[in-house]
This record gives sequence, structure tokens and C-alpha cells, in this order.
Amino acid sequence: MPAPVIYHNSAIDPFAHLANAQKTTTTKVFYATNRTPESNGIEQQYGNSIDSAVHLGVATVQMGDHRTDWADLYQYSLAEKHASSMPIKLDRVTELSAMSTIFSAGADNLSPELQRFLDSINKEIASAVDKEIMIYVHGAKVDFANSAILTAEVDHFAGRDFVGLAFAWPSHRNILAYLTGIDVKNALDSSQALQSLLILLAEHTNAEHINILSYSAGGKVSSKALFELRQSFADLSAAQLKEKFRIGAVVLAAIDVEVGAFLDRAPSISDIASQVVVTVNDNDHALKAARQFMGGEVRAGSAEAEVLEEEFIVGQQLANVEIIDVSIGHKIRGFDIEGHHYWYRHPWMSSDIVFLMRTDLPPASRGLSPAEMEGVWYLSPDYPEKIRDAAAAELKGQW
Repeated sequence: MPAPVIYHNSAIDPFAHLANAQKTTTTKVFYATNRTPESNGIEQQYGNSIDSAVHLGVATVQMGDHRTDWADLYQYSLAEKHASSMPIKLDRVTELSAMSTIFSAGADNLSPELQRFLDSINKEIASAVDKEIMIYVHGAKVDFANSAILTAEVDHFAGRDFVGLAFAWPSHRNILAYLTGIDVKNALDSSQALQSLLILLAEHTNAEHINILSYSAGGKVSSKALFELRQSFADLSAAQLKEKFRIGAVVLAAIDVEVGAFLDRAPSISDIASQVVVTVNDNDHALKAARQFMGGEVRAGSAEAEVLEEEFIVGQQLANVEIIDVSIGHKIRGFDIEGHHYWYRHPWMSSDIVFLMRTDLPPASRGLSPAEMEGVWYLSPDYPEKIRDAAAAELKGQW
């Protein structure tokens, strides 16, 4: 993951506040997965099939190789250009507990192992600057390691300030498994496991907010889970839902969800979350291919769906739902932000993601500019200066 533009030219140092003990080339994230365990007797591993249990634990991610020290990682994390890429790998996985895929609200009979997992999270929250949990829900064609690694990268580039948790649903490292519907079913069938995780964390952790960052096919999992969670508590008002579950920002980045399904779920997601962010661009090759080979409507993460989404959001008065169109203004900027991986590979968009995860600020306070369509935002040519000014104003020099 390249350094976000907010840090270029040493404009902001997200690591200045870290104690020496935190300045390491390893970072720890929690995980929850409904992948089947595949232990080889030496280390814990998880496969591609769906399990009836949710496995919970801690993963350690190594940034760099055996020759890399903190100074190397620090310089790499803030530099605009690099002579070579830095390796990153999943170093260690420790399962602490497992629970049923269906975890009911109000359940107090926690096992000692499950309590140990929750105690570990609460210990991390207590020492964190930003006392929030960030759940990352990955896309298709990746394994368990990818989920943990990308969670660790977002946590690292956000200053290692919150508690990162990877939700790893079963997908194969083969696009055919997705195109033929195997992993689509796995994604949709994983929504109950994510719901149970959200209930567990809301009821048994001290997190001030639980943020959700979902990408591509991960949008199938998270949007369905939040929709169903809202339906399960239909008697509660939106304000009561927000207080009960403390869902903060929900980011739906380049999501592979048919626009009709997304619009059906949007009001429920708006009810349960404090803020909902949908990112789109006009040349997402993966979403175009998904529609071409799998059929259905345009995807919610595509700019082709933007007018439908904007009209629905305005018409339903979903004031906490925003669209970020990263392609608007590309001629003035001199470059477009395109492809499918842009939310973490492009330093402008990754800046908005890490700043949002760190601060929960609305778009106008994150350096974004309003587009002509109501509720749509974009990155103007002076975005690097605007995001740095926004960070200085919000964090007052103390990341």
C-alpha cells in the first residue's frame, strides 16, 4: 500500500505519538472468520470453505524482511516514491476462541475462551488513542492472509491508533469460483456470521464506535448483514439502533452489489450507521466484468449507478449517506483515479479512508469538495493541501 498523500513531504507524522515499544515492524490485528480451520499441527490456517462456527483470534503481520527496522518502515510509510516495494506477510495466527454463527443479543453465558478474546480487545482499546474498532471485510479472490494483511496496513497507515479486526469470509484464490457463483453464495451466507460479530462487539467491548470498511464482494456481506440486523430490531428507532450497536462509519468501497439490492438495503444501513460512504469511479474494470459475465444490474460501486443512487438518497432523505466519485475532476487534476483497487492503491483515496477511520468526520471536514449532484463529493486538484489542513484543524498537530 503506497503512502497516503496526506503524509507526503513529511506534512504530517502519524507515528510521532507512538511509544518506543510500539515502533516495531510487526503489527497485531484481531480476526473473525467463518472459514474452515486447516491446522497443520504447526500453525493455525484457514481454508476456503464455509464453517458453522466463527473462529476468533489474533494475527501478527510482518512489514519488511529480517533486515528491516523501524527507521526503514517509518521512511517508507511517509515517502511519496520508493525504489522498491516493501514485502509484507502474515507471520503468526493464534486462535483464541470460537462461537456459533448465530449469536443472540443479550447472551451473557460467554465461555472463558470467548471472554479472553474480548478481554484482549478491550485491553487494546484502553491503550488506543482512537478507542474504536475498524472491521475490514475483504473482496473475492483472496485468502485469509490477505484479509489480515490489508487490515494491518490500514491500521498502520492510520497511525496504529485504533483496533483493527479482519472479518475473513470464505473466498477462493480463483476468480472462477466467484464467476460461477460459489463465492457469491459464500459471501451472502456469511452475513449471519458478521451480524453475530457486530452483536458480540457491541455488547461486550468498550469501543466507542465500530467502523466497517468493506471492499468489492465484501459489500455483499456487509450490506446484507447490516440490513438484516436492522430488520431483527425493527421495533427500535434509528437513534436507538445507533446507540445500541455504535456503528460509526460504514465504507462501501467499489462494492460488487447490484444497485437494486443496494438501494433496498440503504435505508436500513442509514438507520443503523452514523455515516455511510459509497465510493465509485467511471472505469472499474472488475465491476464491468462482473456485470458482463454474471449479469444483473449495474453495480453500486460503478459510476453508472451514481444517478440512481443519488436520486434515491435525496428522495429518501438519507442525510448520512454520501457518494464519493473519484473520477470527477480528473481533467482538471490531470489524472483519473480508476481501476478496482483504487481505495488503497491510490494515495489520494487512501488518505480519505484512513482519515475517516481515524476521525469519523463528514466529507466537508475531510477535505472533499461537493459535486453538482447533492450528496456527491470528489477530490479537487488541491485535495492534498485540503486534507492536510483538515488534519491539522481536527487533530491540532497531535495525530
